[in-house]
Amino acid sequence: METIAEFNDKKGFNVKLTKDKIFVSAIGQEETFALRSVNGVGLYDDIEKYNKELEKNNPKNKKIGAIAIIVFGALITLATLMDDANGGGMLEGIVFIVAGVILMNVKPKPPVMDSFFKLMLSGGSREFKFDKTDDNAVAVAEFINEVEATLTAYN
Repeated sequence: METIAEFNDKKGFNVKLTKDKIFVSAIGQEETFALRSVNGVGLYDDIEKYNKELEKNNPKNKKIGAIAIIVFGALITLATLMDDANGGGMLEGIVFIVAGVILMNVKPKPPVMDSFFKLMLSGGSREFKFDKTDDNAVAVAEFINEVEATLTAYN
């Protein structure tokens, strides 16, 4: 079988187009689709999940928590100094202050947008997760164009 087009994201997702079939190989699954059963093909980015992760990793939320820990540590240290009985609480207060400073300086990892290769079939649709980075975004778009050009022959 002659391969018309192929896309590989180098992380386990590979899709190959021949003149009458599409072969999809993803981590843990391999499927073959006849072109006559494919109504359309496209890409889908899970923007809703990405926005939720972006909101969860908001640096303002972490800074508020870090400031609260620093204030709590300062109050413990201050209470220990005022008590003047023993320095037992001083160490705990300093640990809280240091932990708050460290937490304030930790950078959250940026969220990753999940991208899916989607095949619209006669009986529904199938989505396959893949890694769409700047390097391979053009390659997957060219592959989609090749598939669409092939599908027009069946319409």
